[in-house]
Amino acid sequence: MIAVKIVDVQAFNLANRTVLVKVTTDEGIVGWGECSPMQPPVIVAHIEHTLARLVIGEDPFDLERLVERMFIAPYKIAGQALAIAISGIEIALWDIIGKALGVPVYKLLGGAYRTKIPVYASSMRRDISPQEEAKRLAELVEKFGFRAVKVRVGNRFGADADVYPGRSIEVVREVRKVLGDDIAIMVDANSAFTPCRAIELGRRLEEFGIFHFEEPCPYTDLDANAKVAAALDVPVALGEQEWDLVRFREMLVKGACDIVQPDVIKVGGFLRCKKVAAMAEAFNVPVTLHNTQPTIGTIATLHFAASTPVCRYPQEFNIEPHPFAHRLVKELPKVEDGFISVPDAPGLGVEVNEEVVVELSQR
Repeated sequence: MIAVKIVDVQAFNLANRTVLVKVTTDEGIVGWGECSPMQPPVIVAHIEHTLARLVIGEDPFDLERLVERMFIAPYKIAGQALAIAISGIEIALWDIIGKALGVPVYKLLGGAYRTKIPVYASSMRRDISPQEEAKRLAELVEKFGFRAVKVRVGNRFGADADVYPGRSIEVVREVRKVLGDDIAIMVDANSAFTPCRAIELGRRLEEFGIFHFEEPCPYTDLDANAKVAAALDVPVALGEQEWDLVRFREMLVKGACDIVQPDVIKVGGFLRCKKVAAMAEAFNVPVTLHNTQPTIGTIATLHFAASTPVCRYPQEFNIEPHPFAHRLVKELPKVEDGFISVPDAPGLGVEVNEEVVVELSQR
């Protein structure tokens, strides 16, 4: 096995749309990772001023020790921003290991449980009429073979407010009418409702056969989400904002969700995501990864889902246009018949265009 040491860690804020991480070794092997673009300048600062020094000079194969160090050494500033920053470095280390060994990351994470990952068409918009939403989703279903879609309901942290009165019901009714009964429909409330209102809305949406109800109540309130999960037949999905393993344990113990939704580029990377999946499996709860980033985030999602049995449902795929994704990563995998094939080349299996990184990078 090749012996390598980490010699450099760089973070790039790309037009405030994403943060990429480049980790370089003394043998010239380079790994790439991505961080969720929540306040990119803050994430870059965490990497440059807090985390880089904790891994430079170390063996990238020592993942458990390095991940623990990155979480524990700066514990006084623990939180989601730090976990997001750790995610980018950790994913880059897996990319290095895969390249050093000549195998794809999913082989290192447990091997191929599946090599084609079902994905659902995930809408990010609330500023669109129910008719327009249904029309574009129908076009995407026809073109790419999606067997499931997701729409937004309520208003983000809306305190029981909708974008306009009645929109949540309207959009689901219209999408169901246009897509028919064979396409699964998920809904995402982004922490919009109190428990009573979420239960009332959820019961009405159950009439349209929705597949899951995501983050019905503020994600910070596990008891509120547990009330909704207990009252409804439709599964409640939760977890995209979480990074602490104890919080995931409490979520499962309280019955706050029926589907767990960690995000590989927010939770701390592959290792932590695997531990969340193991907990979920112990509770007989499936994992549907949260994912809104079309480049490394999507690639990481594919490798994780390929190697993790409990990822049994379609995984999230952002349908919104991106200004530079196809320039940034060469030959991004495509959706075909509702599935994406996991890359099979060493590491993450994709090539980052460094000229585009330099072009778009900003402080």
